[in-house]
Amino acid sequence: MRHCILWCGLLWSVVLVAQPRAELSFLAGGSTYLGDLQQAELLPDFDRFAFAPGVRFGVPLSYTLQLRAGIQAAKYDGTDAFSEDPVLQARNFSFSGKLTEGSVQLVWEPLAKRRYPESGGYKSILSPYLYGGVGLAFYERTTSYGVPGVDGFPPDIRKDLDSDESPTLAFPIGGGVRVDLSKSLSFGVELGARKTLTDQLDGVSNAGKSDTDDWYVVGGLTLSYRWSKPDYDRDGFWDDEDACPQRAGLEYSKGCPDSDGDGLPDDVDTCPYQAGKIEARGCPDTDFDKVPDFIDECPDYPGSVSAKGCPDSDGDGLKDDADMCPHCPAVNGLSGCPDSDKDGVEDSRDRCPNAPGKLAFGGCPFQDTDGDGLADEEDQCPEIAGSKAHQGCPDSDNDGLVDSEDKCPEIAGDPETGGCPAVSDAIKETLAIVTESVQFESGSDQLKDSSREKLDELVAIMEAYPYYNLVISGHTDNRGNDEANLELSKARAAACFEYLKSKSIAAERMSHEGYGETEPIATNDTSEGRRKNRRVAFDLHVPQ
Repeated sequence: MRHCILWCGLLWSVVLVAQPRAELSFLAGGSTYLGDLQQAELLPDFDRFAFAPGVRFGVPLSYTLQLRAGIQAAKYDGTDAFSEDPVLQARNFSFSGKLTEGSVQLVWEPLAKRRYPESGGYKSILSPYLYGGVGLAFYERTTSYGVPGVDGFPPDIRKDLDSDESPTLAFPIGGGVRVDLSKSLSFGVELGARKTLTDQLDGVSNAGKSDTDDWYVVGGLTLSYRWSKPDYDRDGFWDDEDACPQRAGLEYSKGCPDSDGDGLPDDVDTCPYQAGKIEARGCPDTDFDKVPDFIDECPDYPGSVSAKGCPDSDGDGLKDDADMCPHCPAVNGLSGCPDSDKDGVEDSRDRCPNAPGKLAFGGCPFQDTDGDGLADEEDQCPEIAGSKAHQGCPDSDNDGLVDSEDKCPEIAGDPETGGCPAVSDAIKETLAIVTESVQFESGSDQLKDSSREKLDELVAIMEAYPYYNLVISGHTDNRGNDEANLELSKARAAACFEYLKSKSIAAERMSHEGYGETEPIATNDTSEGRRKNRRVAFDLHVPQ
C-alpha cells in the first residue's frame, strides 16, 4: 500500500503541472521476467505471462515529444520444473513475486503532427511511438530452493536467502502503436522491457548467474484519453493559441488563413487573394522597391515610398521627372530645389541665398542688382558684384585696388605699380646690365652677336612680366653731326625693337625712340664717359 501511495503522489505532481492536451492512459496486459529461472536464454517465457495493469499521465513538450509519469503493477514467477535442462530440473528452484513500478518516461511519436494538417482540422492516424526513461521498482518474492540437505542449504543458497535489495532502479524502454478513435480517444498496443540493477527479482543470484541482472517485461493493450482546449475552427490550434479562432488557418500564420499563400495572413495582407511580397504588404511588387504595384506610379522602375514608387535620386520626396534639381536634395525648396533662406526663391536663382528677401529683388531683402549683398543706393558698382570693403566694387586679386583701378586685376600687385607686381631689384639690375652690354658695329645699327644674347635675357623678362610694357630709347655721344647722331640713335632703338619682335614679343607691348646726344648720363670729355653715353636703354612700365 505504501508503494501505491508513493507513486500516486508522483503521478499527481505531474497532473498539477499538466498542460492542455494532457493525456491519461491505461494499460491492461501481462508481465514476465528474464532471469535465472526462465526456460529460454534470450526471450521471456510468454507461457507464464501474468496480469499487469498500469496507468500513465502525460503532458506534451511538442507535437512529437511527450513527458509521462506512470505506475505499473506486475506479477511474475518461474520454476525449474519446466526447464529442458536435466540439471536445472534436478535443482528444482521456483519462485513467485510481484512489484510496483513508478517511472518517468520520454515518449517520441514521430507522426503525431499529422493529426493537425496544414489545411486545418483534425485527422485520425495510425501512429507508432518509442519510449525510454527511469523508474523505481519495489518488489516482493517468495523463493523455494528445494529440499535442504542434511547440513541445510549450501552457502550460495544461504546468501540468497539473506538478500533483499528492494527497491531497485529500473530503466523502461519499449514502443507501441496506436490508432485514434476520435480527437480525444485512442487505442493501441504496447510492449516494453525494464532493465534493473539487481539479480534478486527471483531470489536466485549466488546460486545461479550472479553476473547477470534480472529484467522484466510488460506489455498489453492501451486506452488513452487526451484532454484538449476548445478549437472552434478545427484547424488544430486551440482557441487561446489561435490568432484567428473563428477561421481555419495554418501553422506559419498562427492559425490564420493565407488565401494567396504568400506567407502573410489574410488579416495583415493588403492583397489577400493575390500573391505578393512581404515587403510590399503582401501585394505584387514588379520592380522590387517595396512599394506595391497598385500604388506605385512607376511600377517598372525601382523608386522610394516618399516618391510613390518612382525614382528619386536626391531623396527629397519628389520624383526625378518632376524635380527641377533631381540630384540636389530640396531644403525648404520648391520644385525639388534647395531654398536655404525659405524666401520662396531657390538658391540657384537667389542673389542673397542666406538672407530672406523678395522675388522682385532676386531673393534679396532690397534692390541689389549685382547680388553682392549691398543695396544699389550704397553700391558704387551696382551692376558688378563686389565686396563691402570696396563699397560693392570687385577686387578680383584682393590686392587692395578695385578692378576698375587695377592695371593687373587678375594678379595681386602693389598699389604703387597700379596693382601689378613690382619689378624686383634683380630684374632692374638685369635691365641695367643689358643696357650696358648691347653694342653695335661702329657707326652702324648692326647688332653684335654678343648683344643678341643679352637681348634674349630681356625676352625672358618680358615673358615673365606679361602685364608690363617696354620702352626702348637710343642715345649717342656728342661727336659728329647732331642730325646724324639723332638718326643713328633712332635706328639702333629700332634694331632692338625688331629683334625682340622676332622673338615673339608683341609689338604693342613695346615702343622705341632715339634721342641722339641730348640725354647724356656721363661726361663726353672722356672716352669712358662717351662710352656710357653711347647706349640703348630699356625701361619696364605699367601701361597707362
